[in-house]
Amino acid sequence: MERRIRRYNGRQADGIDKMSSYSGKSSTKSKQEFDSFEKGDQSSYEDQYGSEAVDVPPETPALGSPFRGMEKEELLRHSSKPFWWRLRVMCISVVLLGWLALLITVVALVLIYPRCRDQETRSWWQNETVYRVYVRSFSDSNGDGIGDLKGIEAHLNHIRDLGTHTISLSPVYLSDDVDSDFNVIDHMAIDPNYGNMSDFESLLKAVHDRGMHLLMDFIPNHTSDRHQWFINSSVTSDRSNNFRNFYVWTDTTTNWRSVYNNDSWTTTGSRSQNYLHQFLPSQPDLNLRSSQVQEKLEEILRFWLSKGVDGFYIRNSAFMFEDYDLRNEAKSSITNISDPTEYSYYDHTMTYGLPEVYDMLSRWRTLVEEYSNTTERMLMADVKGSVDKMMSYYGHYDRDGVNIALNEVFLPEHGVCGAPCVRKYITDWLSQLPDHHWANWVIGTDDAARLGSRFNESYIRAFLMTAMLVPGTPIIYYGDEILMTDIDVDSEPWAREQSMRGLMQWENATDGGFCSSRTCSELPWIPSDSKYRTNNVQDKSKSANSIINYFKNLTSLRQEKTFLTGEFTTAITDDSIFSFVREFDGITGYLIAINFSEDEQTRDFYTSHGSIEKAATVELTTGSDVNYSIEDDIDTRSITLGSFQGVVVSWDYVAKEL
Repeated sequence: MERRIRRYNGRQADGIDKMSSYSGKSSTKSKQEFDSFEKGDQSSYEDQYGSEAVDVPPETPALGSPFRGMEKEELLRHSSKPFWWRLRVMCISVVLLGWLALLITVVALVLIYPRCRDQETRSWWQNETVYRVYVRSFSDSNGDGIGDLKGIEAHLNHIRDLGTHTISLSPVYLSDDVDSDFNVIDHMAIDPNYGNMSDFESLLKAVHDRGMHLLMDFIPNHTSDRHQWFINSSVTSDRSNNFRNFYVWTDTTTNWRSVYNNDSWTTTGSRSQNYLHQFLPSQPDLNLRSSQVQEKLEEILRFWLSKGVDGFYIRNSAFMFEDYDLRNEAKSSITNISDPTEYSYYDHTMTYGLPEVYDMLSRWRTLVEEYSNTTERMLMADVKGSVDKMMSYYGHYDRDGVNIALNEVFLPEHGVCGAPCVRKYITDWLSQLPDHHWANWVIGTDDAARLGSRFNESYIRAFLMTAMLVPGTPIIYYGDEILMTDIDVDSEPWAREQSMRGLMQWENATDGGFCSSRTCSELPWIPSDSKYRTNNVQDKSKSANSIINYFKNLTSLRQEKTFLTGEFTTAITDDSIFSFVREFDGITGYLIAINFSEDEQTRDFYTSHGSIEKAATVELTTGSDVNYSIEDDIDTRSITLGSFQGVVVSWDYVAKEL
């Protein structure tokens, strides 16, 4: 470039000399022409001096003008030099490596960074509260003194309005009606005391029309001694008798005792053998090791599933199998009972909770799932014993068991179960629950003392707040919504375990409105409790602060998305306070704080869990005597709770920095 500029400048000087030598041309004119050339008037210059006068580009910068760049040939020649080639390669390499590093970083972050969590999908039986009905005592539609299916249908709106959308019925099968409704004569027929099959189908349709669900009791352990199966089995042990092995027969006996402290063996004259009954002599145990019995029981399940029932409550399930060799029981190592005629004297390893039970439950679970096309059908079963034994009911050897193994651990509690007791009850169950299985909290049932007879109302309100808002399915017993209590039935028929089965107290009328016609033509099967005059559904519903309305508030709050699918974490848990947090990303968070002591307590809950906000709103309290009212603003750094008081507070979700 420098050579071309010097060449141009030299020729320019020569041109000036030539211009000055022309005759008649003044130096002034030469200067003007040169200026014209400087301005780019090359064509004019060539016209006068010829095209060979200069050898420069069409546009050549004048001295002092900006540099306009190299031509293509010179640029290519310089760019091909090793220095510039290496520089280009280095720059391209840096860009490619940077892009590759960025790509690897993005992929790594996608793989290792916590994924956005999806809320778990819940089944209907996980989202609802179960309402257990003892049919015989709930409502009498025809005045014969016995509750029936039409009586339940007449009160479906009450059950629905409580927020309890699943009904569990006590046995309604045809029975001998002597000792118990567990003395089943026909598992596929309705007992006339409760109605007929049309009444059952009408009830089932009415339940489903309201978006509710219906569960039936299933009694696989025994039948009535008047059941045709037993009659046929009792005739002879000859191999020609197809029913000979339907029940457990033996020529010899063991030391086994029934749950009612009687001998478990009774002799029949016709067969001259002993049959097993772990309950009443009128309730002989079926032999579930027989494939014929298993087929018959499956036939019963299919019969009711085809009618549309939503599931079954398997009663006395742990008694279904006995030791194959009928060996004697050993003395229990954890009892103080010294009388060998007492049921509690033995450890019952030969008669209760044998591993074969788990296999049978898994088979029935598979059967039930065959009918879960449009609506999921479910199984629940009762079992007593260690938590480990209960957990085995959920599944065994990678096979699914029942959907709900009933948690009846709290039923024996009476008086005051303080914060440590409640914490143990809740956390022991949740911590040992198998993955992807569901908890439950049995608040009341038809074979345990009523909730209202075990605790005072203040404590019950505190306990209900806990049981209804922790993860799991609550199960309450009819009448618990108004805190009905046990009645005295020692001198009455069916006196065994009947004190918790009093007539439902609907209103302040004869027998508490048990008969829909207000006056029963026959005396009720069990005496009514005079408490119905002051404690009944009709009157309690009118009081905003009554236990029944409190219960409705709990079932309503429980339907919030956080409680249905949110996580559970304990907050402050000490000798007086049991508290926990329900939360999930992106939705409202809740703190439930309950004082299970008789003394006032103040705590800073803000520092007890990372997601709790300082400012919160009161959603629910255990009663009008609590220091806070619904929708009050509250500072979680200082919450004061009186004796057996509880409060639920909420805050909007706040994303935390990672």
